[in-house]
Amino acid sequence: MFTLILVAVDGSEISRRALEEALAMARAMQAPVHAVHVVQTTVYPALPLSELEPPDVARQAVLDSLEREGDEILADAGRQAAAAGVRITIHKRRGHPGAEITALARELGADLTVIGSHGRGRFDRFILGSVSSYVVDHAASTVMVVRG
Repeated sequence: MFTLILVAVDGSEISRRALEEALAMARAMQAPVHAVHVVQTTVYPALPLSELEPPDVARQAVLDSLEREGDEILADAGRQAAAAGVRITIHKRRGHPGAEITALARELGADLTVIGSHGRGRFDRFILGSVSSYVVDHAASTVMVVRG
């Protein structure tokens, strides 16, 4: 029996399915759910994003857009949880997704972390590496990987 469930959400279809699984388990076990979205800041440090803007301005514009997108993803997770009758706490972190997810799981004392098998697309998986593999390898507790 799990007493606290952490689910990682990134807006992908597989992430939505992972959230559904987490919510179903939470209902069955009467466990609280925490959802986390990580704004990946580690990919963009020196990326030339625009010839028209200085690199710092262009980088900040990308990060601001990712922040807004993260807020929307978390709001959607909140709506899904409310519709399922499950209380959810949302978290937005910044940095390397795998490291932030495992760190938050430890901070919260989560005994189950639910994550999709891969994120938004093959290109992202190639660039970012496999977040789910990182979480499985570094988690201090049980990890459920929801496949696509």
